Amino acid sequence: MIEFEALMRAIHKSVKDAAKSVEGETVDFINRFFEETTDDESKSDNHSVMRPKTCTMQFPSRTADGIETVTAEVPLLALVPISSPRITEVKFTTELDITTNKDEKLLVSFPKPRKRSFFSSNDSSDGAPSGNATIEITLTGDEPPEGLKTLIDGYERALRAQIPG
Repeated sequence: MIEFEALMRAIHKSVKDAAKSVEGETVDFINRFFEETTDDESKSDNHSVMRPKTCTMQFPSRTADGIETVTAEVPLLALVPISSPRITEVKFTTELDITTNKDEKLLVSFPKPRKRSFFSSNDSSDGAPSGNATIEITLTGDEPPEGLKTLIDGYERALRAQIPG
């Protein structure tokens, strides 16, 4: 048996570790679509300047002289579907055996599945846990900042300004 508080701390730590893993995905995302500039001025200020990775694309444009080709620098970020993984909710549901110790602290344990007896009826001993309580813990995450969405919207507007029509 463990203290209920210790169980909650373990669950909370696991969720925090999972959230950190998701944050690492965001850093990988930035590195995939941006590159650090080699500007000497930014290095002297002890900060880096990131610029979007781009590709050059040509688009047809109707002019008075007919169809001409216009070249545009397209941020790769504006060409790919964006999905931002994040943990919004964690549900933990289990059967528990709950008791108290001499200090009146809650102690919990996970019950073992009941063994099926040859003579038992199918509905009374189905191998399910037989705890004396059921607990459902729900943890909900906060909304991420709108910075990334705003950044992508800005690059999409800049791209639309380059493309005729």
